[in-house]
Amino acid sequence: MAYQPASVQTGTASLTHLATVWYDKVAVENLKANLPFVAATSRRKLPNRSGKTIQMFSYSLLAANTTPGSEGTVGVGIAPTTVNRSATVEQYFDFMSFSDILDETAIDPIVENSAAEMGYRAALTANTLARSEFETSGAATDGRIDLSDNEFMSGSIVRQAEMDLRSDEVRPGAGGLFFGIIHPFTAFDLLNDNTAGGVSDVLKRSESGAGELQRGIQGFRVAEFAGVRFIETNTTGSTAAFPSGAKVGYHTYVIGMDAIFTVSLGSTEIPQDRNFRLSVDRWSRSVSDPAGVIGATVAYNFRFAALRAPGAVNRLRQIRSETSIT
Repeated sequence: MAYQPASVQTGTASLTHLATVWYDKVAVENLKANLPFVAATSRRKLPNRSGKTIQMFSYSLLAANTTPGSEGTVGVGIAPTTVNRSATVEQYFDFMSFSDILDETAIDPIVENSAAEMGYRAALTANTLARSEFETSGAATDGRIDLSDNEFMSGSIVRQAEMDLRSDEVRPGAGGLFFGIIHPFTAFDLLNDNTAGGVSDVLKRSESGAGELQRGIQGFRVAEFAGVRFIETNTTGSTAAFPSGAKVGYHTYVIGMDAIFTVSLGSTEIPQDRNFRLSVDRWSRSVSDPAGVIGATVAYNFRFAALRAPGAVNRLRQIRSETSIT
């Protein structure tokens, strides 16, 4: 008998019941940014029933008294001076509501998965609001270091920023280190600074530093160098046409203690990271939904404000530079 091809195949038009697609029920993880700006701030809580505005203050420094007193003369007393800065707490919220049928028929745990995405939205909101205050502080003349054309981020610039802060008596944060926030493109230039006394030149001379260079960035931690611990994120600010033409200037931040404060209201938690937990509720029938067609809701609701430290001293430095990665 002569060979005959199969008469029934997957593409046979008469077989209309065949499944042609199998849907994977596990979502592929999407790419979320690291959100470090809230973590780089100092925290304050505004108590309930105390209004919406918080006012912070600081004492102005007293100058040295180099004039000797007159014998037998009491003299004239002096008075301290304080400076204030205030911010108003605002409310930020959003929600998703899911029909009961969708909750029961979706191929994935859609409510829980959507809650994770909403948690990131809340944290990104707080990160963006905090960064705005960093940008305001960094825009001041005494808070900015601008690099010129074809000048890239380097170890000497990090030292300059740190020593500039120390010259204003700005203290480092936890662990005796200044907090650094840097874009991945700028971090590339920093880590590839192989000049004498540069980052790679210094780190390679110790066992721990050499290991750090070999491992690369882990957990968003770039490096500890010259008293600054750098964390990378692509949520940093940038300046178009800087330092010239079609170039982009990326912002790097070297942050001292109490440079920026973030304020929450009462027991409200500030969404600090991308895994912020929020309200997930399953609903039954109610007066507003007699048929119970809303099966679940996901929501966040937080109160937040950010402000710079009171006083004239800028406690952070913003470095603007082009990068060798374009």
